[in-house]
Amino acid sequence: MANCSAGQCRIECDGGCSCVYEYEADRCTCECFESGGSAGWNLGLTAHVVVSITDLPLGQVATMFDGLIARDVMVPASRLQHKVHLKMERVAVSHALEELGLRTEKRAEAR
Repeated sequence: MANCSAGQCRIECDGGCSCVYEYEADRCTCECFESGGSAGWNLGLTAHVVVSITDLPLGQVATMFDGLIARDVMVPASRLQHKVHLKMERVAVSHALEELGLRTEKRAEAR
C-alpha cells in the first residue's frame, strides 16, 4: 500500500501515488497510479510546491507534471517504467523535476 501527502492532501493507493501542493494558491492534488487523471493546472517552473511520490513509474510522474505545468515534460524512454520515490517540501517545480531527472520544453502551438 502506498501513502502520499502534501499540504492538507493525503491519499492511500494499492499501487503508486503522488501528491503536489502549491503554496501560493493553497491547493493540492493527489493521484493513485491506477487513476490516470490530471489536475489541469498551469504552474510556472518557479512555483513553490510540496511533492510526495511513492512507488510510481517515472512515465506516470511525467504525465502528472505535464498536467500541472505550462510546459511539456520529457522523460527518457529507458526510464519510463523506473519506479521513483520523492518527498520534497517548499521547492520550485523546476527543482523537483531536476531531482527526478525530467526536463521540460515550451509547449508546441496547437495546429
